[in-house]
Amino acid sequence: MRALALLLTASLVGQTPTTPPPEPPTLPVLLRMLRDDAFDAVERDALADQILARDLPARTALFDAVRTGYAARHRQFRAAVSRQQKRFAKEVPATLKSQLGRQATRKLDSLRTEALALSRSAELSKAMIHDQIDPLLQQIEALALVTPAAVLAHDRQLADADRALRELATRATEWFRLYLRIMHEVDRDEAGRRHIDRFEQEPEPPESARELDEPYALAALTALPLSGRDQQALLANVALQPQTDPEEFAGTMHLNRIRIALGLNVVAIDDKLGHAARDHSVDMRTLGFFSHESPVAGKRTFGDRAAKAGTSASAENIAWGQATGIGAITAWWYSPGHHKNMLGGHARTGLGRSESHWTQMFGG
Repeated sequence: MRALALLLTASLVGQTPTTPPPEPPTLPVLLRMLRDDAFDAVERDALADQILARDLPARTALFDAVRTGYAARHRQFRAAVSRQQKRFAKEVPATLKSQLGRQATRKLDSLRTEALALSRSAELSKAMIHDQIDPLLQQIEALALVTPAAVLAHDRQLADADRALRELATRATEWFRLYLRIMHEVDRDEAGRRHIDRFEQEPEPPESARELDEPYALAALTALPLSGRDQQALLANVALQPQTDPEEFAGTMHLNRIRIALGLNVVAIDDKLGHAARDHSVDMRTLGFFSHESPVAGKRTFGDRAAKAGTSASAENIAWGQATGIGAITAWWYSPGHHKNMLGGHARTGLGRSESHWTQMFGG
C-alpha cells in the first residue's frame, strides 16, 4: 500500500491546516494507476473502490479497464507458455545427456537386463517386485528419464522464465477476481447491466499446475531421444488426450513411462481397445461381477469384446477399487500376472474405467 499512499497523499505535502483539501485524483489518473503493475492486488482494490464510489460512467469505465487489463494478461500468459513449452522440450535431450556418460549407459543396460529378467521369471512374486525390481527401477529411472525439475535446473534462463510465468499467472488471477467483483458491482444498475451484456465473459484465469506442470511432465517424456516408431506412438497418444478420460490417459502414460525406462517399446492408445475395455468395466460394475469372463452374450472373452469393438486383443487386466489411472497401474504392477501383461511385447493398449472398475486391454 505504500506506493498508493504516496501517490494519493503527495498533494497534501506543504498544506497548512487552513488550506482547502486537494481535489481528488481524476478518473484518468485513477485508471492509469490501476493499470500500473507497480501496485499490488490490495492497492488495486483500493483504487477500484474509489472509482466505484463515483457515477455510472466512471464505474463502466472501470469495468472496461479491468476487463481489458485481465484479457491482456491472459493473452500474455498464453503466448509465453507456448514459447516456454518449446524451449523446455528442446532442453530435455540435453538434460538427459548430462545424466548419462559412457559408463552410465553401460550401467543402464545392465540394470534393464536384470530387471526384465526378474519380471519375466516364472517365479515372479509380489515380494520380488517390491524387494528386487522396484529398487532396480528406481536406479533405471534416475538414468533413463528426466524430471521437469531436472530440466529447469539444467537451464537457468528456462527456470527464470518459469518463475516469471508463475508470477504472471498469479497476477492474471488477481485481475480476474477484480474483474468479477467490478462486473458484479456494475451489474447492480440496469444501465450498467446493459453495458456489461455487450461483452462475452472472459475465460477463467490460467492455473500454473495445469498450464505448466502437466505439459512439462508430458514433454519430459515425449522429447526424450526415442526411436521414430516410439516417438510417433507417444505423439499420437498425446493427440488423443483431449478426447480421452483424464485418468485413463494418465494411467496409460504412466505405463509408457515405465516401459520407456526399461527400454521397452511405447504402447499406442487404441480407441477401439479403449472402448472395449471401458464397456467391460461398465458391465462389471452394473451387473455385479468381477471376472475376465463376461455373462453378456457376445462378450464372453476379451477376444470377443475386442472383436465386437472392431479390433483384436492378446491380453487383459482388470481391477477394482482404484480412484486413479496411476492407482490401477500400480495395483497391476504388484500382481505378477498383470505385471507380465503390462511389460509384454504389445503395440497397442486401451485403458477403460467405470467409476472404480478398471479394464486394460493389449493388442499386437
